[in-house]
Amino acid sequence: MTELFALALIRAQIAAAAAVLMVIILRPSARQLFGPRRAYGLWAIVPAAAAAAFLPSLAETMDFGSPAPPLGEWASKLILMWLVGGAVATGVLMLRERLFRRKVEQGLAGPAVMGALWPRVVLPSDFNQRFDAREREMITLHERTHIHRGDPIANLVIAGAGVLGWCNPMIALATRLVRIDQELACDATVVALRGDIRADYAKTLIKAQMSVAASPLACGWATHPLILRVSLLNRREPSLHRDIAGFLTMTFLAIMAMVIVWSVSPRGPDANDLRPGMAAQMDPYTGAITWVQGR
Repeated sequence: MTELFALALIRAQIAAAAAVLMVIILRPSARQLFGPRRAYGLWAIVPAAAAAAFLPSLAETMDFGSPAPPLGEWASKLILMWLVGGAVATGVLMLRERLFRRKVEQGLAGPAVMGALWPRVVLPSDFNQRFDAREREMITLHERTHIHRGDPIANLVIAGAGVLGWCNPMIALATRLVRIDQELACDATVVALRGDIRADYAKTLIKAQMSVAASPLACGWATHPLILRVSLLNRREPSLHRDIAGFLTMTFLAIMAMVIVWSVSPRGPDANDLRPGMAAQMDPYTGAITWVQGR
């Protein structure tokens, strides 16, 4: 069992890295064709590809190809190292969140949405002095849109993926890029609901650019590339037909990623190699496998 889990873990990290590269390549075209909201959905490809790595591959299902050599004692060491690294990454995440919450208590953080399960909008203590009534309306609308879209929960999932893939540099890159796409998708949702606020919204983005939220779980206002965000505000919203086409395309790509990983994953170690000196016998009627001493 340890051997199989270690092998699936290696497969998942490779599949996730390849999926991240695929998303990075497709992001600009998806944003151009289907808009930022559907382009944000591209990131579903990554967990789909990683999940497929834990399924029995096509080679294993069809019983063809040469079995891989067993990892032996390296399997348990690999899993232990992954667990220790994940624990350290979790500790760093909790520390960053604690520091952010301390800034919130001091009135030095925000505007942002804090909390995944019970999200709330947090504002700096000088919010009313720094922004006029119209700007405060834009910022509050943006943050509440994050809550309605479920982005705080998404951030918790993204942070969890970062912990599980702490050893994968492509996952670290993905956790940064997906947050950018999340902000672009939120901007697109806001201007789709209130098309008359594009100019005021862009001005507020520029003015509030120095407001930084350092929490990996918070949705922070104006913490991502300003020029890109402002430029996308001027684009026309995709039509209903194109939006539906975008949803279907993203769903198809996620399914295809799972199929590709399942079909190209190599065969794992032979069962007899995992238990040297023992032979596996299958009951022809029940399919149950028993181990007997090899001859």
